[in-house]
Amino acid sequence: MDKNNDFGEFFGSPFAAELISSTENVIRRSVSGIAASCESLRESAGKKRSKQDIQLINGIMEMCCDLMRSAQLSKALTAERLTDDDMCTVRADAFLRDFAAGCEEASRGRCTVTVGETSLSYIRTDREVLRFLLLSFVRRLTAGGEGGKNAFEVSCGEKLKTLNISVRALGTFVDEAHVGQTDIFDSRYREVCMGFAERIGACAELSDNVLTVEIPLSDGNSMAVAEAASAEPERDSFDPFGVMLGNM
Repeated sequence: MDKNNDFGEFFGSPFAAELISSTENVIRRSVSGIAASCESLRESAGKKRSKQDIQLINGIMEMCCDLMRSAQLSKALTAERLTDDDMCTVRADAFLRDFAAGCEEASRGRCTVTVGETSLSYIRTDREVLRFLLLSFVRRLTAGGEGGKNAFEVSCGEKLKTLNISVRALGTFVDEAHVGQTDIFDSRYREVCMGFAERIGACAELSDNVLTVEIPLSDGNSMAVAEAASAEPERDSFDPFGVMLGNM
């Protein structure tokens, strides 16, 4: 199998989709049960003021994040390309502000994200897939940042009938060949980014320190009327921000 195509061919196969869907369900149920047990144990440890027990519980939750990240990324990459009916209208500048805040909160200071120049533009996309796309880049470069940290700037601007969303790493980046990778999604993050972009009908371009995602404007018109935004769920350990940045 061609090494340049094996990643995409695997996640595009019907057998992989069936296997990953089944595995994802098992992992999600198991992790939910483990997390609930950990919360009960955390309350008990807090009453006893046992720092050692709390550290052990935190370690268990970090391993749960590893499992959930693998399960969620696998399931998302095997899903079929989304149609317009599967997507919603998103205001890009508001999305990026929320993205920046989510990154800093989940990483607990390991990465800082500033919002640069933005445009009041609307796009048709899937919020979660777009988050995973941008987070895959942020996670990889945060892991390779000098001292385990990195600073980023997110921005967006219109170009013809597309919106360009950019994530730029501002810190010193360690070459990926010299950084230990924990799983295939970290070591093949370029393919991961391309896979997510394809799902939402976008184009992704990556350099060593910049990710640019080109997304068609809603109906080719930046002033399209936005749909009423659905209420965002409260952030937790296993939302996209939590599983991608919470245990680094």
